[in-house]
Amino acid sequence: MSRTAALAIAYALVCAVWLLVAPRVPYWRSPHRPSFAHPWRELGAAALALVLVLLFGQAYARGIRLPNHGAWRPVAESFNQLLIFSPIVLLPVVRRQGWASAWLPRGALLPRLGVGIALSLVGLLAYAAADAQAPSLARVLVSVYTPANAHIAVQVLLEDLTIAILVVRLAGAMPPRWAIVAAAALFAVGHVPTMLQEGASLSALLGLFRDFGLGVLVLGTAWRGADILWIWPVHTALDLTQFVSAA
Repeated sequence: MSRTAALAIAYALVCAVWLLVAPRVPYWRSPHRPSFAHPWRELGAAALALVLVLLFGQAYARGIRLPNHGAWRPVAESFNQLLIFSPIVLLPVVRRQGWASAWLPRGALLPRLGVGIALSLVGLLAYAAADAQAPSLARVLVSVYTPANAHIAVQVLLEDLTIAILVVRLAGAMPPRWAIVAAAALFAVGHVPTMLQEGASLSALLGLFRDFGLGVLVLGTAWRGADILWIWPVHTALDLTQFVSAA
């Protein structure tokens, strides 16, 4: 089985396990749903912040960044990612809307994160079992949970915050189900320019439909808890499998 199919299975299993666990713990029973007096205005502010993120990303790609070589690379690269995503991540602060509007509510931070770490292990187990090219589970775990990957964990956290901020504001302007579909579609379409630049095949482009469906599944599950703290370790661990497979 290919890596992409193995990842789809891993994410689906994690979502199923979370749906079984969530009603039995108190952390996600009554998630806060922020509302906005002017939802389209807030969505426009988020769109503007995303444009700034893209511009900062282009500056990074052109070498305008902190040096990210040597022993301090994880630290320097973490700061680089914070600078790139700062326009969107700081939006709840600038707009005085609270971190719940970024799916980062207060309270029980460590237990919620603990559930996420446990679910990341479930996801890696499913991936290692399903991907024919994956090394042993022990090697996968050692390769993923290493301090050298700290900057990637930071980047994924910022990506998850960005997605949460966008979904919450889309849901303020339209029904939640359509907000989830729209966010999943934007996430899939966002890969098209890079794929075309790299000369992606037609089959690879058609694979975006699979990514769209997977995005709807994961975002639909995340919506139920309105919390990125459990999905972040899962997203980080499964994203890092690309380097394990390459090795």
